Amino acid sequence: MIEKIEEFLPQYTIDAETSVARVVLRVVDLTRQIAFYEQVVGLTVLNKTEDYAYLGAKDDTKVLLELRKTAKKLQPAKSTGLFHIAFLVPSREAFATKFFEILRNKNTVDSPLEQANRFPHFERIIPIAKLDSASDHGYSEAFYLSDVEGNGIEIYADRPKEEWDQYPAGSNPLNIKELVELAQFDTDGKLPQGTTVGHVHLRIDDIEKTLAFYNQALGFESQLILNDAFFISAGGYHHHIAGNTWSGSNVAHPLDIHSGLQEVQFKLPTKDAYEKMKDHVKQWTPLQELESKFVVIDPSGNRLAFLKGIQ
Repeated sequence: MIEKIEEFLPQYTIDAETSVARVVLRVVDLTRQIAFYEQVVGLTVLNKTEDYAYLGAKDDTKVLLELRKTAKKLQPAKSTGLFHIAFLVPSREAFATKFFEILRNKNTVDSPLEQANRFPHFERIIPIAKLDSASDHGYSEAFYLSDVEGNGIEIYADRPKEEWDQYPAGSNPLNIKELVELAQFDTDGKLPQGTTVGHVHLRIDDIEKTLAFYNQALGFESQLILNDAFFISAGGYHHHIAGNTWSGSNVAHPLDIHSGLQEVQFKLPTKDAYEKMKDHVKQWTPLQELESKFVVIDPSGNRLAFLKGIQ
């Protein structure tokens, strides 16, 4: 792993068309997690077995989330891993529709541990109880949930890039008056075709080392760097990856028996872009080369896979 930037090593910028392809999670209770992502988040099961489930948007074949029943216990509360997976919906109308659907959804969230420990005074848990916050970030509007095993979820819509500097940055209140006029209230709650994984937000244990890895080894470009968080991307996007140390420094790295992040997968747009990146990365850090992807581990123990483009 990178301790410092070596001046003699070549500089590299990741291809501007790189995107997040899917997130893979280890889960303890596959059945309850599938139910949550279907009934609350609004994903659709594309395929499943006794041990795996593949989920995506309605009327779409692209897998956005893969759940693997390989965990034996929940991840430590203070650890590296996934802070949230962010589902990018294709329009502000879709965002407004899903936001108000969460507020109105009366499906029971089947989560016995939360029922006993967090909501013992409730007859049952409904989706609004899983809503953590909602914000206008200027470049996007977003709301946040957590699944039944504690993984964070963001659902958001981007504003057009030319409008990003026309709105205040930070975390500001949503304009509910505007959104309610855009929402469709006759909805099945499903995330629509065209939904993607827009970004991932990771829990890390060292800002300097982890940011250097993403900048120098992987070629992501910094968009915002704070004392306890960073936001980086390909092609000038507001962020494809964020990292924070809000759990503290030198926190635990989850083991394979723990629930949580197994892998974030990124898609390179072409074979040439893939080969160029792989050739650069191997000069900086060990990688595992597989048939159609290579895998690296960041300094905080998060596993990242880069997939070969088809062109």
